[in-house]
Amino acid sequence: MFSKRGVRARDVMRMLARGLDSESADTCRRLLLPLARADADRNSRLADTLRTYYACGGSVSKTAEALFLHRNSVRYRLDRVRSLLGADIDHPEIAAVLLAAFAVCATDETTEVRDEAQRAQ
Repeated sequence: MFSKRGVRARDVMRMLARGLDSESADTCRRLLLPLARADADRNSRLADTLRTYYACGGSVSKTAEALFLHRNSVRYRLDRVRSLLGADIDHPEIAAVLLAAFAVCATDETTEVRDEAQRAQ
């Protein structure tokens, strides 16, 4: 929970992501492109690892537990993420930008699924 009123941070991020213009949304997608390419090429699940890492408050141990991995495997994946992105993923501003980019991509996926369902009807 984000606030006493029941507002969740995830919901705020998704609302903001829906209001972006296409150029800003493309920028967010390009930020995550190195991870998407690595995941597609090697099935490395780097994007999932980073998303889970942030959801677990930046804890390697909790991330390893959530993903059913050894802590060293999580550390290795996070080092690959750092290398591919060329950024300090633990810096608050970088983390905020990457979380926003994840929200934009999730909004895009939700929209695509909804559009496909409407076309099928």
